[in-house]
Amino acid sequence: MLTIENHPYSDVLEKVITPTALVLIDGDVVKTYLNADVDISNEALEENVEAIWDLIKNRRVFHLVVPDSTTLITMDAHQYRNPRFESIKKAEALIIKTLGHRILANVYITTRKDGCPIRVFEHEKDAIEWFDLLRAQEDEA
Repeated sequence: MLTIENHPYSDVLEKVITPTALVLIDGDVVKTYLNADVDISNEALEENVEAIWDLIKNRRVFHLVVPDSTTLITMDAHQYRNPRFESIKKAEALIIKTLGHRILANVYITTRKDGCPIRVFEHEKDAIEWFDLLRAQEDEA
């Protein structure tokens, strides 16, 4: 399990730990690392957003979600929406390594209608590069 001490991004400015996740806020990127062997339900997702809201409420952010391969994501969780959080997201990247998570990610993406770009990646580095590309396009506009 990841902890602040052994996480590769331990020098990030803002960190929040909830029962289900380690959330790192690195500038305009919110990185949510879902813990191993936990159930992710609507309630857990709401708790994670509430835990970071005061840190991000005035920012537009990119959201990176990295579930552990043993994280159990309930069926209702893929439909969870927090209107406040959705309204500040620039884009969302999901780092998916298991077939079960990939199936849920595909359902999540196809049911989204809010216009926030969402992509699935196998590696965090690729997601961060995508965020950099989106940031550069934003700067050109």
